[in-house]
Order: sequence, then structure tokens, then C-alpha cells
Amino acid sequence: MTPRERFLSFLRNEPVDRLPYAFGGPRDSTFAAWRQQGLSEEQQNRWPQFVGEDGTNHIGKLYCGPVPPVEEIVLEEHQNHRIWRDHWGVKRLDAIRQPAAGFVTRSYLDFPVKNSDDFARMKERFNPHSPERTGPGGDGAPLTDLNPNRYRHGASDAVLWPDQVDVCNNGDLPVRVTAASLYWTCRDWCGFEGLSLMFHDQPKLVHEMMEYWTWFLLELLDEPLSRIQVDEVMLSEDMAFKGQSMISPAHIREFMLPCYQQLHRFCKDRGVALVLMDSDGYNSQIIQEMYPEVIDGISPMEIAAGNDPAVYLRDYPGIYLDGGIDKRELRSDLAQARAEVVRRYRAARQYGRYIPKVDHGVPPDIPLRTFLYMAELLKGFANGEDLETFEPAGELEQLLGPIVEMYDPQKAITTAYADGAERELQRNSEDG
Repeated sequence: MTPRERFLSFLRNEPVDRLPYAFGGPRDSTFAAWRQQGLSEEQQNRWPQFVGEDGTNHIGKLYCGPVPPVEEIVLEEHQNHRIWRDHWGVKRLDAIRQPAAGFVTRSYLDFPVKNSDDFARMKERFNPHSPERTGPGGDGAPLTDLNPNRYRHGASDAVLWPDQVDVCNNGDLPVRVTAASLYWTCRDWCGFEGLSLMFHDQPKLVHEMMEYWTWFLLELLDEPLSRIQVDEVMLSEDMAFKGQSMISPAHIREFMLPCYQQLHRFCKDRGVALVLMDSDGYNSQIIQEMYPEVIDGISPMEIAAGNDPAVYLRDYPGIYLDGGIDKRELRSDLAQARAEVVRRYRAARQYGRYIPKVDHGVPPDIPLRTFLYMAELLKGFANGEDLETFEPAGELEQLLGPIVEMYDPQKAITTAYADGAERELQRNSEDG
């Protein structure tokens, strides 16, 4: 079977030759650490092929940021800290030198949308038909290098969806689309605290923002999804933290369900097999209110937040999940990693429609050799190997170079902040 045939049959609970191969995505900082642990540049550049993931196709560029961008300006700099305004109009505090590449330390100080007038001005930058969103032109104007890792920038060199029609429709890989969705975007405009207060103090404005963004997504996606057969649409929300959702079940029902009904129906009318929500944190309340009416599943099932994939699979028959391998269990020895993988794969075999992989972006404190061991375990279990007795041959590890240095998180922090910390201590001492 091709990866696409396998994935679609898996979703339909039809017989498959094996389960999909998926492991989780390393961060830039993780690759930087792994290069010191024997990963070559070629292996990094061909990472999906090196580890043997099934992979996906994407339809191409879909930029959901402001066009034109707000002018980026520096407001204040002190030691290793910068207060500035980014291209969304958000006032931020960032470290000038980050602890590690690809892992950004930032704090949000103020957001541009506080009332209806602010939102009216913001809408002027969010026309779904701006050619920069799906065509050449990046974010609509040159941006500075102030933003660490170009967070929330558009990709000016991304492939364009008209060039992907044949690749996606006739390809062997599942076709996936990811888009910033309702809560995610409103929080980008208003901030977490601002949006939380608006649900109570300005409910009409919240309805207006979510309805506008629903229209924006429908307009943005209409032509691409009419010409490209998309298998999975992932709607990014990140609307939960440890122990509960960031929005109450009552507010999910009032503000989000009517909009999600439109989004879900739109996707299904265009043949999308899986409408998936991306939300970190504890997802029980979200699932309770939104499955199966407006989402088909949720990802990435962070264990540290209190999720248990087996419980959701048991309590919500037919739900799709992926993730759920606790990244913290991969930081020590192979036996501990193995026990965690077996635990999750046992649930996958019992209930179906669950693909175990690392439960969020793979952080740099996971050793490369442990991750590769996990990947080979997952491939073995996907092929039907016995959960109790199977041990991988370690073929990927044999392809690595020597270890130069293991990742030390404290060293990364010290490297980024030592100079400023020393000056701060010196000034405090002088002041005392």
C-alpha cells in the first residue's frame, strides 16, 4: 500500500498492511544538539527519509498573518533583553541572544485589539484574497531580523498551491493542510488575558472576530480545496493548558461551535477525510464539546497535561488521536523509553485510529540515540511485532558519527544570559 492508501484505510478502520510510520518533529534546537551527537548534515537534510517516516504532502503556501505587516520597531533594549513591536502589532519582550536556536524565549506585553475600533483597523490587514497569502511576495513587505526564528512570518519562497495540484492529487502521500483557527487567531489579536475578559465584557466583539475568521478561512481555502483532494485539515488552536481548557465548555458551545459547524461542513463537502484540531494541553473538555459534531480528532495528546489516550479512545469511540508518547520518558534510559512506547501502542492496538508519536515538538534534551531507538520500536510495532519481546536491531544508530557533546540545558541558558546576569548582579551589589 502507498502511505496515502494506508492512512485513508486506517481512518476507515479497513485492513492495512501495517500502521503508519510517524515519530514526531524535532525542533531546530534539537537538530543542533543532535549534530553534536553524531547526526550528519546530510542525515539532517534528509531527516524523514533517514528515519523512515511515511510523510505527507502539503498543498503549499497559506499565509494567515497581517498583509501588510505592522512596522516592526525597537522600543527599548537593556542587556540581553529587547522590548519591541512585532509585525502583528504586539508589544513583546524577547531575549536578544536566545538560549538555543529554534527555541524562543518571549513575553507578550500588550496586544493591538482591545475594542471594536481596533478590530476594524485590524481587519484591513486580513483580506483573505491578498495575493501574498497564496502567491509570491512573502508577508507583503520586507521585515526586519528582530523576530527570533522569524516567528509567525510567512514563507516567501514556499511552493505555491497551483503548482501542487498534480503532485497532491496523483501522489502517494496523504495531503495535509494546516491553518490557524478561531481561538488561536483571536488570541494573537487580543492576547490570552484580553480575550478571556472579552468573552464576558465584549461578547459581541468575540462573536464578530470568530465569525470573521471563519469567513476568512472559507475564502482562503475554497479554491485550493476545490482543485486539490485534501485528506487532512488541521485547525490550530492551542486552547488548553494543564488540567483544563483555556475557554470554558459553555463558551466553546456559544462562540466556537457555530463557526466550527461551518468549517467542518465545508471540509467534508470537499472530501476531507480528517478534520483535526491541534491543541496542546488538557483536551478533555474540548473533546467533550466538539467531538464528533465538528472535529474528527485532536492532537498531540500531551501526557504532562493530564491526557490519557486510552481513556479518550475508550470513552469516545471512533475518535482519531496521534501523539501521546510522553517526551519526558525519553530523556533517560532505553528501558524507560521502551515502556512508554509499549504503553501507548497497546492502546493503539486495542482501540484503533490512534498513531502514537512524541506528544509535542521533540525537545533537545532527548538524546538522539534514544529517539532513533524509539523510531525503530514504533516501526516494529506498526509492522505487528510483539509488544513484550521485540527489540530493534539499532541499524540507525550504526549510521551515526561519534558523540562530541551531549546537550546540557543549563549550559544553553548560561550561554545566553551570563553576561547580562553578571552585570545585573554587579549593579545590584553597587546599589546595595
